[in-house]
Amino acid sequence: MKILKHIQSPKFFFSIILLFVLSAAAASQLLYQTSGVNSFKLFLDENGTRRAVRTSHSYDLFRKFLPAGGEELFLVSSNKTVTTYLDAEGTGGQVSWSVRKGAKLEKVLWGKTEQATDLFVHEEFPVLVTALAGCCAEMTGYRLYDLETGKLIMSFNDFAWEDKVTQPFTLEIPNSDLRPRFIGMISQDSTRDRDFVAPAPGKQAALLVKYAVESQKQRLQIDMEVAAGNGISVLDISWEPDTTVPDSDKIEFRGNKITLWNIDGVKDPAQILGVILKITLDAGMGEKTVKIPVKGDKFDLSAAEIPDGVSINAAP
Repeated sequence: MKILKHIQSPKFFFSIILLFVLSAAAASQLLYQTSGVNSFKLFLDENGTRRAVRTSHSYDLFRKFLPAGGEELFLVSSNKTVTTYLDAEGTGGQVSWSVRKGAKLEKVLWGKTEQATDLFVHEEFPVLVTALAGCCAEMTGYRLYDLETGKLIMSFNDFAWEDKVTQPFTLEIPNSDLRPRFIGMISQDSTRDRDFVAPAPGKQAALLVKYAVESQKQRLQIDMEVAAGNGISVLDISWEPDTTVPDSDKIEFRGNKITLWNIDGVKDPAQILGVILKITLDAGMGEKTVKIPVKGDKFDLSAAEIPDGVSINAAP
């Protein structure tokens, strides 16, 4: 009995591969494309000072999941130029970016250019943050922008000294369509946005405290007496539950994110409460601790604990 062997020719295999490639190409559709060029330059100026200039492009895709189902796509295209001095202190930079939206990222929403050394897009919230680093004792100045509208929500400093900062403090209401409440502080050591007002008589401006949501903003200024030859130091910023509020023991504190399980599912902003902001400062006259509770979706100064030598006032 003969056994028949079927041997395929090379042309047969080539045809199969070509058919597969063409089928994959037909199934794939390019929706949007962009590109950028990174560069590095080392300069030596007339004074013998060296500086390194790095230019880089970045593309951050943000997915906003909608309550009714589905999602919206946003693309942040950014161009960053950072100058670092090798023989002197200091750094500088500029960041330009644009935000697009749509299934094919076809709609340009807004863009901006500013002095900055970094840009970060939040992974959960539709916001982005720019950073302007400094040198020595300066604190990086951050700006928080609404990803969809381009509005500046607030400027702030990060007192935890994280390498990558995408937000200030947030108060989040679980199982609610209320947006996160952002809370940030600016110190006198910030690289930018030290927009303090004139301090109370006999005191110096120490810290700006900000509370922001889409519908309102609140800004407080902490002033304090300073001993001769001393400056103001912010020693610690933390949160604690307000034990006068029912179920405050259910509140979850995770780094700079605070989840208000005591008001789970609440839809009315006026019911936002249950936490106390705790700030410890020193200006050469002993440590001073300020406590400001959040009540009714804002800081309640009438219930604040303010030590001698310190005052808090609403700032424009």
